[in-house]
Amino acid sequence: MVSELKKTKFTTNSGAEYYYLSDLNIVLSKEGLENAPERDNFYRNLSGFGKKDAFDDNSHEYTAKDIRTELLKNGLFELAIEVTSACNFRCKYCIYSGEYKNQRVHQSKNMEPDIAYKAIDQYLKLITEGENFNSDRIPVISFYGGEPLVNFELIRSCTQYAKKRYNGNIYFTLTTNASLMNDEIIDFFVKENFNVIVSLDGYKENHDKNRVDVMGNPTFDKVMSNIKKLYAKQKSPVFVSVVYDYDTDFVLMNKFFKENDFITCLSVNGVNPYGTTFLDKYTPEDYDRFNKKVNLLMEEFLTNVRNSETRPLSFISRVFGDICTSTFMRQYDLNEKNNKFIKYTGSCVPGNKIFVDYKGDYYICEKISRSFTIGNVLNGLDYEKIAAFVNRYNKYVTTKCRDCLIKNNCKRCFISMDIDEDQIDIPSQSCQKQVANFFSDLKFAYSIFELNPKWIGRYYNQYYDTIDKITAVLK
Repeated sequence: MVSELKKTKFTTNSGAEYYYLSDLNIVLSKEGLENAPERDNFYRNLSGFGKKDAFDDNSHEYTAKDIRTELLKNGLFELAIEVTSACNFRCKYCIYSGEYKNQRVHQSKNMEPDIAYKAIDQYLKLITEGENFNSDRIPVISFYGGEPLVNFELIRSCTQYAKKRYNGNIYFTLTTNASLMNDEIIDFFVKENFNVIVSLDGYKENHDKNRVDVMGNPTFDKVMSNIKKLYAKQKSPVFVSVVYDYDTDFVLMNKFFKENDFITCLSVNGVNPYGTTFLDKYTPEDYDRFNKKVNLLMEEFLTNVRNSETRPLSFISRVFGDICTSTFMRQYDLNEKNNKFIKYTGSCVPGNKIFVDYKGDYYICEKISRSFTIGNVLNGLDYEKIAAFVNRYNKYVTTKCRDCLIKNNCKRCFISMDIDEDQIDIPSQSCQKQVANFFSDLKFAYSIFELNPKWIGRYYNQYYDTIDKITAVLK
C-alpha cells in the first residue's frame, strides 16, 4: 500500500491537499491517492518502493583513485583564484569582517604570480586528462578577493597565461564591487569576454547601509557609475548579485530593478546566517515589517502569474519564480540503493570546485571555513584526504539524515556546517528550518501551478533562453 510509504501532507492556498513521499521524492494529490486504489499496485511495483535498510548501506569506502576518477568525470567545474586578500570595502556582513567563525579577517596580501600559475597548470592538466571522460567540459577560471581588482595586473597575466597553456575555450569570470573599474579594466573585460558579476544591493539606501568603503563612506554612486560604463562597452545587461538583510524593502528593490533595465539580477541571497551573530540585532517586529513587504511583492507576482507574464530576469522572479523551477526540477528516486557519491544533503564532492587562497592552499570553496584544506599548489589535490573526508561524511549523514523528511531534497552544503580536520557537525536547529522552508516552498509552488498550470514551463524556458542569449553576447 502507498500508505506504507513515508509521506507528509501539505495544503495549497486553494485548500487542495497533497502528499510529499520522501522515499520516492514525488508529490501526489491526496484525492488521487484515496480515490484511485489501483495506483497502489503501480507504486508497489516500482523499483525502490519503500527504502529498505540496504538503501543506506555505507560499507563501501571510497579510495583516492575513486575520488580522482569521479572528479575527472563529473567535477572540476571551476578554479577560483584568490588574487588578493585585500579589499577597499568594509561590508558589514562580509564573511571576512571578523564576525564569522573560522574565517580569516581583512588582510592586505596579494597572491604571488607563480602560485597562481601553478594552480592554473594543475587545473588545466586535470581538465585535459578528464577529456577522455567529459569532452564537452569547458574550464572556468574565476578571480576572487578581497576585491580582485586590487590586484588587476595578476588577473591580466593569469588570463594570458591560461590561454597560452590551454588549446581550447576558457570561461573567465569574476565578482567585483566595481568601484575600481576604469576604462582600461573594462576594455580588458570586453576584449577577453569576461563574465563580470557586480555586487550591488539594489536601491541606494539599502546598498549604502552595509556596503561601505574602508573609511565608512557610502559606495552606491561610484558603483552605479561604473556599472553604466561597463554596460555601454559590453552592450548587454550587467549581471549583479544582491544581498539583503531584514531592513531591506523588497517593494523598493523591485522598483529599483524595473527602473534600471541595464542591470540583470542574477541572484538574491540573504546575509549568510551561519557562524555569525550579525542577525541577532533583529527583533520580531523587524521580521514582521520585512515579511509584510515581501507579501506585498508576492501579490504583484501572483497577478503576473494570472496574466501569464513571466519576466524571467526580473527581481521579482528571482525571489518567487525560482522557487517554482527548483521545486519542479526534482528527480524521482526509484533506486534500491543510494548510489550518490555524497549520500545526503546538497554538498558536493570536494574538488568539484577548487578554491586556491593567496598562500596556495586549496579549499572546497571560497565560502567554507579556512580550517579544512584539500591540497595545495605544491602537491595538488590531496585525494587521500578527500576520500577519508567523504567516507567520514557519508557515515555521518546516513545516520543523521536517513529519517529526515527532506533527505532527498536537502540543499545544505558544507557552508552551513561546522567542518574542520577533526569534526563534522550539522546543527539540528538549522535542519528544522530547512524542513520548514522546503514545505513552505512546496505549498507555494503547487499553489502557483494551480493558479496557472502553463506558467511554470513558460517561465523556465524563457529564463534559460534569455540567459543563453546574454551569455552568447558576452562570449
